[in-house]
Amino acid sequence: MDAPVRVAIVGAGRMGAFHARALSGVAEVDVVALADPDPHTASLADELGIPVTVGSVDDLISSEVAEAWIVAAPTPLHPSLVATALDREIPVLCEKPLSLDLAAGLALQQRVGDLILQVGFWRRFSPPWSMAKAAIDEGKIGRPLMLRLSQWDAQPPPAAFCDPAVSGGLAVDCGIHEFDLIEWLTGKTVTRVLARPLPIVEESLAVVGDVDNLVVLVELDDGAVATVDLSRNARYADDVRTEVLGSNGALFVEMFPAGRLRIGGPDGMKRLVEADVEDAMVAGVAEQARAFVRRVKGGSVLAPGAGEANRALAIALAARESADRGTWVGLAGAVSG
Repeated sequence: MDAPVRVAIVGAGRMGAFHARALSGVAEVDVVALADPDPHTASLADELGIPVTVGSVDDLISSEVAEAWIVAAPTPLHPSLVATALDREIPVLCEKPLSLDLAAGLALQQRVGDLILQVGFWRRFSPPWSMAKAAIDEGKIGRPLMLRLSQWDAQPPPAAFCDPAVSGGLAVDCGIHEFDLIEWLTGKTVTRVLARPLPIVEESLAVVGDVDNLVVLVELDDGAVATVDLSRNARYADDVRTEVLGSNGALFVEMFPAGRLRIGGPDGMKRLVEADVEDAMVAGVAEQARAFVRRVKGGSVLAPGAGEANRALAIALAARESADRGTWVGLAGAVSG
């Protein structure tokens, strides 16, 4: 078997730890280092048998232990960390969003060239969604006409994280996945959005300028329509669902209590058991890492990069603006993926 790619995870907080654990059983990836100034990084490294911990990116570069990076640091640090990797021609997989600022994201997009920059839209790789995409492309439900996408988190993060200056707020931090899925699944372009926040539940979020529930109406350039509903207070679990109604059937992706895909058509409803996974997020993070290392080894792999990340950010920012203004916000002239 080919030697695994030596990967460093930059940022060992919630998402960095998730990546580290999800990749511990992926033979193609050898997580050789964690880079984070937090002293708890060493205990996570000990738990997972990761040999090297460093407190800074400079130390990571000096160590020369890794040939590729996964960036899972706080979002405001993403652009500078990705730029550092690109400057040194280090392949990098960056958690979403690539940036909170579209201009900064576009600057990174222009710098990529022949280098490898992948962005962590893991749902594209998780079997329930990847097989849903294949079913749509094969015409199994006809032309997509209407989409419903839900991301409901059980509990809100701390208000300090929800601050739009830190995470982008609900529309960006959570919604960016859904906005990416809409254009990826349909192959069409979002033209305008109308967003409405619901009455506030966690007052601390209002203090930092965010909301805990948001509904977005999305129009596409072929006349199809999508609705996106986001919540931070489902209480029972983190629950993600994607439904697509086509001209000749429909499909239903569910993440809770386990990942699965159902397809309905003239012959009734059936479940694609080959898409079943116990944990759709773990499966998606693992599979996107496999795609990443195939690219590192010179393979030709379709994977979302800066263009797709900037496109999804543009839609998310339009939704946030619409929620503030209470009006439709168009994306005419917005960056294309």
